[in-house]
Amino acid sequence: MTQHFIIDFETIGQNSREVPAIDCSYTVFDWDRFASDNPYSFRELVLGMEQAKFDIKDQMVNHGCKYNERDLQWWMDQPKELRRNLKPSVDDLTAAQFTENLIDYLRSSGKVDYWWSRSNSFDPVILDRIAQNANKGPLLSSFLKYWAVRDTRTFIDAKFDFNVPGGKNAFVPVSDIAKWEYNFKLHDSKHDVAADILRLQAIVRAENDLEQVEI
Repeated sequence: MTQHFIIDFETIGQNSREVPAIDCSYTVFDWDRFASDNPYSFRELVLGMEQAKFDIKDQMVNHGCKYNERDLQWWMDQPKELRRNLKPSVDDLTAAQFTENLIDYLRSSGKVDYWWSRSNSFDPVILDRIAQNANKGPLLSSFLKYWAVRDTRTFIDAKFDFNVPGGKNAFVPVSDIAKWEYNFKLHDSKHDVAADILRLQAIVRAENDLEQVEI
């Protein structure tokens, strides 16, 4: 088994060095399953996903995070179900709590061979900042090596000679496009992580002349 880890943050804004995180989804997956008779499905990935909701106030008061009104308004213009994580909750985590939970997850999951994000200038930077704020940077780095991080966008773009169907590497990674469009929710971190795993899997299966999966 070649074990991989993938993570995705939803944030208020785009400056990775200062934006507050809203939530984060992450999971480990087995690359060897991609070309097997037991590939991943969207449902399995979403149901097995870890998700953390952040204390936005804690990040702004204690860690210097900030956002502008335009970035907040972008979220306010989204569907209600996507705005729900902006509201304070008893489940909100501080930087220290999130980092501790993530380290526990990685410790129990076993060795990570490679780890992924949608942009290595964004999510890994946010992750490192949060871990540093929790005084856990070196410990987290012992599980997620800096040299083992990979970018799904680059992988997908390169496989399509930078001409991805649908643009911005957003191609539908399952056989039933209508079902995908009905079920997949953009800017839901669980769905975004599941989608990128399935896109990696779709490429591997196509390269091995294997049938694409159902949703």
